[in-house]
Amino acid sequence: MTTDEKWEEAKVTEEDLSAARRRIGIEMPHPRPGQEYATIDSIKHYAEGLGDINPLYQKPEYAGRTRWGKMIAHPTMMLIMGVSEKKELTPEERERGKGGGLAGVHGFYSGDDIEWFRPICEGDRLTVKGGLARIDEHKSAFSGTTWHFTSDEVYHNQNGELVGIARHMSIRAERSQIRGKGKYGGLKIQTYTPEDMAKIDADYEREYIRGDEPRYWEDVQVGEEIVPVVKGPYTATSYICFAEGTGPRNQFHRCHSVAYQYRKRHPRAFPFSDYGFPDSVARVHWEHDMARRTGLPAYYDYGGERIAWLSHGVTNWMGNDGFLRKLKVSMRRFNFYGDTIWIRGSVTRKEVKDGEYWAWLDLKAVNQLGDNTAFAEAAVVLPSRAVGPVKIPAFAPEGLSIYM
Repeated sequence: MTTDEKWEEAKVTEEDLSAARRRIGIEMPHPRPGQEYATIDSIKHYAEGLGDINPLYQKPEYAGRTRWGKMIAHPTMMLIMGVSEKKELTPEERERGKGGGLAGVHGFYSGDDIEWFRPICEGDRLTVKGGLARIDEHKSAFSGTTWHFTSDEVYHNQNGELVGIARHMSIRAERSQIRGKGKYGGLKIQTYTPEDMAKIDADYEREYIRGDEPRYWEDVQVGEEIVPVVKGPYTATSYICFAEGTGPRNQFHRCHSVAYQYRKRHPRAFPFSDYGFPDSVARVHWEHDMARRTGLPAYYDYGGERIAWLSHGVTNWMGNDGFLRKLKVSMRRFNFYGDTIWIRGSVTRKEVKDGEYWAWLDLKAVNQLGDNTAFAEAAVVLPSRAVGPVKIPAFAPEGLSIYM
């Protein structure tokens, strides 16, 4: 069997799973950060990469006139930052977690559960610590038995202040099972008429950014809807723009000598092309043939990208004086090449919690066929007419992560 056939037919064994579970609780060295510092340029590039034109993340002079007094980063930029506090595993930790990476078994980004406690400001440098927190087995119509991995990451700034916590969810599945189930077998790449594109462009024109006008908690009504944010039609250019904005955060984005050194350690991360040379497994996001080898009909978006899109819908709605406190996202379907996504949402409840004025929203990412590709719940802390501006830092309860 060739190296590439092994890549396509990799299996999950009980021995693999036992080894993976032994990794729970081991603080892991973090992959290289996409951005080490929140600079004017990195903040702008990240916002541009997710397609956000809010001047709060684009124009230093505008941001300087807001309550923050300087540029702040789009909240989800936290996920691509963070210098690892831990540089390497001890020999004991390495032995304990040996063989637990499920090498060659495909991983899909399936969601995030994020909490923020203070904004990322121009000049901040984040550190991160974390590792695997749990593994759950599920049955799936998409790929038979799947294994859901949850990893925790805890972020602090250069002053040692807690910035946020992210719980990343990924699904590990055998590629042969994905191909066999054929869930997306009948899917065709979407085509558009000039009239279709005119409607999409009209929704781009209707985008509403709350901006400087405070959205007070008392004025929010349960049931009110956000103005939808449109993303698409999705192309390889969309992915390239997001990758440029995030920097080298994705561990599979490597080239030449950098790729070679990584490939020596992780050969299955660079399966061979039909032309006899290795290339990154990340090309499922820009190459149809590679995506089809995993049982999918076309290349598809990156999970972190869609999470950023969902947060974009919230930040447009809450205005400059609000603070995104929580975002929990569950991916349900892929966004493929040619798909257009609308971020829709509405307010579901309001409460005063720990002295903060919270509004909760349900969100969804809906494609051109009416399919819900992701669901999310967001919590926003808003200014109050009664007590004034949002207090920073937000209240942080105990026991948020095993890695704190």
